[in-house]
Parts: sequence; C-alpha cells; structure tokens
Amino acid sequence: MRYVTYVLTPERGYFDPGEQLLRDHGVTLQTIQDLDYLTDGTIVTRREIRGDRDAITRALEHPDANILEYSLSDVNGSTVLQMQYEATDLTQDVLEIHQRHAVLPDYPMEYTGPDNNQLRISQIGSESELQSLIAETRRIVDVEIERLGRYNPADGERLLDLTDRQREVLSVAIEEGYYQEPREVTYQDIADRLECSAGTVGQHLRRIESRLMSTVATGGPTDDTRATGDDLTSGTEPKPHSSR
Repeated sequence: MRYVTYVLTPERGYFDPGEQLLRDHGVTLQTIQDLDYLTDGTIVTRREIRGDRDAITRALEHPDANILEYSLSDVNGSTVLQMQYEATDLTQDVLEIHQRHAVLPDYPMEYTGPDNNQLRISQIGSESELQSLIAETRRIVDVEIERLGRYNPADGERLLDLTDRQREVLSVAIEEGYYQEPREVTYQDIADRLECSAGTVGQHLRRIESRLMSTVATGGPTDDTRATGDDLTSGTEPKPHSSR
C-alpha cells in the first residue's frame, strides 16, 4: 500500500461559501476533524476554527452560508464548530470521487496556504487507487502533491497504538481483501469471521484508519519521496479544472 499527502486549492478561493464568509469575518479555519457526506447532498462536519465568537455567529447565520444548523463549543483556545450545510457542486464532486476509490482518509484535514483557503489531505491506498483518485480530482480542482511513500500495514511499529482486537479486525479485513480494488468485501463479510456485528466492524475500521493515518503523517515511512520522483503521479498530468 501507499500513502500520499496533497493540497487542494479551489480556483474560486473556497469549496463552500460558508468557508469564505468565515474568512471575511476574520475567522481562521484550522482543521476538519470529521466529515460525513449524506445522501441528500448535505454535509455534517466538525471543524476547528479560531476567531471572535460574535463574528463566527454572524458569518454562520448569513443566508449565503447555506448552513442548516450548527453548534459551537470552546476547546483548548479554539472553537469547535459542528454543522450541517448544503454542499456546492464542487464539494459534492470531490467527495463523490473519493467515495468511488478504496482509499483511507486521514483526519484531521488541515487548512493551509497564505490565504487559509487550501486544504491538506493525507490518504492510504493502493498505488492504482491513489493514482486514479488524483487524476480524477485534478480535473476539477488544483492538486499539489507534497509527500509520497510506501505503507505496509503489517509493519509492527505502526500498529503499536492499536488494541489486540483492532489488530485482529485489521488483519481479517486485509485477508478478506477489503482494501483491494475492486472492493467486493463488506463489513458483514468481515463481521461473519469475527463473530460480531457489521456496525462494530465499521467502528473499529474507522478508528484504525484514523490512528494509522495519524501515525504515518507524523512518523512517515522510511522511503518517503517527493512527488517529482515517484511514479504515483505518472500519467496524471493536470487538466483544466472547473470554476464552479
């Protein structure tokens, strides 16, 4: 398996208008802690932001923000924003591309760039899946690859933070081919071997994926390389992207 860290830069300066309204009100976007793309085209997400509480509220309640509901809480000097909002076409397209590929997303995702309008993402997957994902994503938004490397899920050092049960779940998922392309294995297939529920398998795998990705992002594999020297990006020349 491989890992990749890359930065997305939307041509118009934002993925969703709520982001830009927050920036316009002097709010700094820090991270996306988690994100769920619902079947009705809305997104439920938790983000870490920093700014004046009144300014945050004014931005979120602006009619152009397309926010259905939200809540705010203070944690360690930052504000945690939980909200459900209507996704733009660009955001929906990016998320649907990711859903079509067998890759493991890392959380948190990080806002970066001089204008706080870029998003840094790390993911794990097979070389072919990551290459296809990047190629498709580049058709609609600018992608700059920052870091590439090999990732071996059997490497004991990177599993030190997993419980025995999590190691067992991950081992069965790999043996069953859950991370192969095309993916033909479901949570239920894994649950049948482990004698537990599909929901339990899903919870374990989400926690495992988040923990492993955090380990890779901070520690990194031994053969880390820049994008210019790796064949992951071969054949994925950027194409003009949409201005939606």
